[in-house]
Amino acid sequence: MAHALGTRLAYEQAPARVRAWVERSLGASVVSASTQLGGFSPGVAARLVTASGRRAFVKAVGPELNPGTPDLIRNEITAMQAIGPLPQTPGLYGVYDDGDWVGILLEDISGYVPPHPWHQHDASRVLDALADLSESLDPAPWSEAPVAAERSQGFLSRWEKVIADGVAVPDWAAGREQEFAELAQTGLDELSKGSALAHWDLRADNLLLTEDRVVFVDWAHASIAPVWTDTVILCGDMYESVDLPDLPDEPGVNGLIAGLCAGYLWGSTQPPQPSIPTMRPWQYETAQVHFDWLRERLG
Repeated sequence: MAHALGTRLAYEQAPARVRAWVERSLGASVVSASTQLGGFSPGVAARLVTASGRRAFVKAVGPELNPGTPDLIRNEITAMQAIGPLPQTPGLYGVYDDGDWVGILLEDISGYVPPHPWHQHDASRVLDALADLSESLDPAPWSEAPVAAERSQGFLSRWEKVIADGVAVPDWAAGREQEFAELAQTGLDELSKGSALAHWDLRADNLLLTEDRVVFVDWAHASIAPVWTDTVILCGDMYESVDLPDLPDEPGVNGLIAGLCAGYLWGSTQPPQPSIPTMRPWQYETAQVHFDWLRERLG
């Protein structure tokens, strides 16, 4: 499965007030800004270097680029403030919100994004780090975080839309759509019982690896869910690349995968979003990978 890839706004194109906040926060003028392309947000995502040599990473967006993205950054800000300093998360340097544009200034991690297909060494490192992180976030340090089963209920219930719209599924799944709709509902029921703070959007391009750290970035979708949730989501990104670990014997695991199948598949059939032009092809490819994984798990 390929990396997610969006179209970013250059740092220099951000409003002057946002750039002024960055320089006030860092204590020097920005002399270099390198746009990072992973993910789907149309906003600014850039590695910065100041005249004093200080480095940082900034994300910023306004509603004219995508109406929903500012609230995602607000969600990330609250999550990062609640999580606090951990070796598996970037340091938080500053936040900005003028009611229109929203920004977050973070530690710049000098690491690499795990490539697709995944390498076994990278996968093992990341899964070990995720196990430690998930344990430290259970119970959730942000008790008022959105509940995954509620915020994503529509996405994980899309089997009804797949059926109603006659969306084509892989041959092996044809005729089993109602079965998978019921399985996805089981997944939602189990997700609602969780107490951990989950990243809820884990894939390779939301990770950075250094010699001694695995850092999980982009907490915009952080939600309360079972402690195993992020491992399942990340294994979906790793599927077909490496040997996956045994997942917990929980009834919600296959249900979550079934829900993701329909969520991505139906989404891929919708009209393109002009501000996120790569979204629909990525959703289709991701759906097919999850269908393959579900077939393997169901036997």
